[in-house]
Amino acid sequence: MTGAGISPAAIGSHQKAFRAVLDWKKDSFQVLHDYFKWQGGLAHVDAHGNTILHFLAINGNESAFKELSVLLSREMLKKGNFKGNTTLHEAARFGRRKVVGIILKKDKGLALARNSLGETPLYVAVASGKKDVFDCLMELNKDNVPTPRNDGCTILHAAVIGEYYSLALEIVNSFPNLAQARDEKGLTALNLLASRPHSFKSRSAYSFLSLGSRSYIPVQLIRCLIYLCIPPTSPLWLTKLTSGYRRVLRVSNLLRGVDDIKQKHALAVLLAKRLIGDEDWSRYTYGESTMEPYKDHGQMNVSVSLQRPNLDTTIDSPKNIGMRNPLFQAVENSIEELVEEILERFPDAAYTVDENGKNVLHIAVEKKDKRLYDYLKTKVQEDVMLTAMDNQGNTILHLATKQGNGPRIVLDYMTHMAWDVCWFKRIWYDSPPNFQYHRNIDGKTAFELFQENHVSLREKAEKTLKDMNNGLMLVATLIGAVNYATLFTIPGGFVDDKNSASFGRPKFFSTKKEDQVLSFLWYTGVALFSALIALTAMLLIQLSRFTNNDFFMILPVRYLGSLAALFISTIFTIAACAQAYVIIEINVNPYKVMWPAIGFLIFISTDVVYRTFHYLYFAFCCSVLFAGREVAYI
Repeated sequence: MTGAGISPAAIGSHQKAFRAVLDWKKDSFQVLHDYFKWQGGLAHVDAHGNTILHFLAINGNESAFKELSVLLSREMLKKGNFKGNTTLHEAARFGRRKVVGIILKKDKGLALARNSLGETPLYVAVASGKKDVFDCLMELNKDNVPTPRNDGCTILHAAVIGEYYSLALEIVNSFPNLAQARDEKGLTALNLLASRPHSFKSRSAYSFLSLGSRSYIPVQLIRCLIYLCIPPTSPLWLTKLTSGYRRVLRVSNLLRGVDDIKQKHALAVLLAKRLIGDEDWSRYTYGESTMEPYKDHGQMNVSVSLQRPNLDTTIDSPKNIGMRNPLFQAVENSIEELVEEILERFPDAAYTVDENGKNVLHIAVEKKDKRLYDYLKTKVQEDVMLTAMDNQGNTILHLATKQGNGPRIVLDYMTHMAWDVCWFKRIWYDSPPNFQYHRNIDGKTAFELFQENHVSLREKAEKTLKDMNNGLMLVATLIGAVNYATLFTIPGGFVDDKNSASFGRPKFFSTKKEDQVLSFLWYTGVALFSALIALTAMLLIQLSRFTNNDFFMILPVRYLGSLAALFISTIFTIAACAQAYVIIEINVNPYKVMWPAIGFLIFISTDVVYRTFHYLYFAFCCSVLFAGREVAYI
């Protein structure tokens, strides 16, 4: 024996068997046969404590297991690695169904083996999304509820964590009681589902309402159109009709990816409906509150006394501590499908409050989710929800002062600041008039809090807009200068004969090319004046005071107007260039180049201006909706 207690012959045997597994050849079986016969096959052969059998299971070597089954003892199959995973665990993890069947024929009791985390092979199969292995193991577990992991996670938790929603639906159908099972953190499968917003269309990049959530909007738009054309998961009879169509989709990687995502969204909604239907919502809706009511602490508060939410409807009771309300999670993550399903089935759930005393409308305002905010207002008594305050004495107007992007769009500093100002004004119009004077527990009004929270963002927005504007001003100046110079160097030149009646006029006038020259001059003139308008708008931006209210309408309109003018100037400059080629009769069709160039500019411009245009549409709608109301100056 060596100093380590292992003979050189044994070491050589392990290495030879390991190589035989990795590089399977004709003589590999004989090598393994001798290894298991003389070495026992229980030695660890890697740093994770795996044995040769673990690697056979990982590789799915069915023939080896069949041939070696006579030599394999229960001790060999039960041998775990350093994480406690047996051979059956590894076969289940990698979806080796046939190997799983062979092992179970040898010893069905191995299906109940647990690793160091308390995971059974069934749990491992579900966590890896291996449905065929799940079906195989379920035959041994039809009548008994599968045991949870050490931390309380069930196989339903595992399926939701891995986003294997089809498998999760099958588990719920087989074991309905798992729908309400909680792990050691108090989370149910519905809690986990509510923490995965991108499993739902409303928060994915494939919703038209989420345009702007990806860096390049035109590509995202194309994906949304593809998504729209793909049929979702459907009943069996309709699935048969669309099966051929779906097979065509699977040919392309892009189409296959979009198809998979759409099916996941559809299955997530089906699972949500099932889990919500099995949920006992009384545990969130009713219970004795342990919250302390808001106190003014002697601070001046000129607002009228307002009724706080009924504390008997809170969820923060001793028996419910640790539970998370899925409705609050869904609102926090802006999952419209979940919120709608919950409130349709449990309308009273809308009147619960979280541990901070915030109701669902408060959370929607904090998240700046205009769609959920408008939806929730139709589902609740507005007067009760809008006038409520949280435990810190914050009104709905205070909560609207927090920084943060909307849930469905990624904004630059300028548009971000504009959205925050607009959102504050939007909530200000809905709030009781006295809320603008109300002070929270820190003695701050909503206006003061907005100023405090947005000092840094306003400075960043100002710097970003000025830096970008400087570059655009240079471009506008160059385009204007080029077109101004072109007016004096038109194709064909001018008549220089002083004795001619046409002295100083373009040479092509009074010829068959006169209309073409007039078109050229018209294109050049429009390009020149558009560049001048763009330059003027950009100059106004540079001279702005950059107050909070300037970001509401003035700056976005000037910015969008200057870009539109610059875009028009560029288009007509290209058109003038093409027209010049036509006038001088170059043997090239310039329009074959011009239209692709214009299309490319439109494509690029969409990505640049969409977010600002989308914001201005919302701001304009708010202005029209609340026209005649007192203006909120920040």
